[in-house]
Amino acid sequence: MTPPDANLLAPPSALPLSISRVSTNSSTRSRSRSPALSRTHSSSSVVDADHPKPHPPPRSSPLSLTSQAKVWRSLEQVGTWIGSWPSPAPPEPSFLRHFFTSETPSATIELAFYVPPQYKKNIQRGRRYPVVVNLHGGGFTLGTAKDDARWAAFVLKEVDAVVVSVEYRLAPENPFPTAVEDGVEAVLHLADNAEEYGIDPKKMALSGFSAGANLCFAIPLKMQEHIHSSEYQAAAKALDNDMTDFILPEIVSIISWYPPLDMRISRAERRATSVRPDKTLPPILTGLFDQSYFHDEQSKASPLASPSVASDEALQTALPNDIALFLCEWDMLMKEGLAFSARLKKLGKNVHEVLIERKPHAFDKCPNPFHVDPKVALHYGQACELLRDAFKAGT
Repeated sequence: MTPPDANLLAPPSALPLSISRVSTNSSTRSRSRSPALSRTHSSSSVVDADHPKPHPPPRSSPLSLTSQAKVWRSLEQVGTWIGSWPSPAPPEPSFLRHFFTSETPSATIELAFYVPPQYKKNIQRGRRYPVVVNLHGGGFTLGTAKDDARWAAFVLKEVDAVVVSVEYRLAPENPFPTAVEDGVEAVLHLADNAEEYGIDPKKMALSGFSAGANLCFAIPLKMQEHIHSSEYQAAAKALDNDMTDFILPEIVSIISWYPPLDMRISRAERRATSVRPDKTLPPILTGLFDQSYFHDEQSKASPLASPSVASDEALQTALPNDIALFLCEWDMLMKEGLAFSARLKKLGKNVHEVLIERKPHAFDKCPNPFHVDPKVALHYGQACELLRDAFKAGT
């Protein structure tokens, strides 16, 4: 399929992003009339840029990558458990839902719902909550939908919104662009079933940490490709006389925490830009992430992998106006975050940029059995205030 012309991209709110109705039993098969997501990555929305291409390190075998990932996942679970000791303990999800993907009908995506008090009673009375769709971190290789439970607790208390954390499929078992596609499908599923879930599809926000923050930008870009695909347009035309099935999800805000935005830059180059290279993630871990998620170097130049290479027009039309970037001073990703922030500001976006001083990547996830870093509450509170403002503006 020919990639869509970036000049034809339209805002997410301008066209229906899904034309399906999906049952929401605890494990359901999609009955979507919308075509499956295309695996074509548009190159027409990439900005022209000469970027050095260092010789990539030798690749590990798929079996070795999978074995390493399983070991690190086990270690991460231990760290998460230790990090849950300080009071207040992170909450468990209120309930879980699963749905089948359109790309791989045998695969399911799990959604972890965190809901405010009196949620069930209120939605029975017709209330529709704003929804924050959250994407966890872990280099696209580690992590679970429960990793950001403390963030979810803040949103429930300060924003009175529903939080839905996406258990997207992980690499190396599911390499790029699976995580992006799973994120898009989650957004479309929530919009299709907004009435049952008691959420307002016109008041959606995306939040994400590290790899999940990358997905916060890649997902809207992929949705733009999806709604301009020939398959989607044909399905939309077929339903032209049945507009009741058109669901219009509208992403009104992005809250991104220490995102990787240009995967073309080698880890060595990134570490060289850090003011504290000794505080960055170790090569044994970042090497696993990169080799697991990307099976070739060319994929790193896709806007779905490196949102910073997307064209101005693609960013202008695909992304919401309100965007927050929380960056860490000791992070190897800080400089690309600052550059992306400056570019979005030039495009007229309302960017809230926060540089968290003297903190490393994933500062809010560092396991400490005694206390939670006070800066976590400070910056989570700032982010919640931005979400409240964005949801009010959409009223």
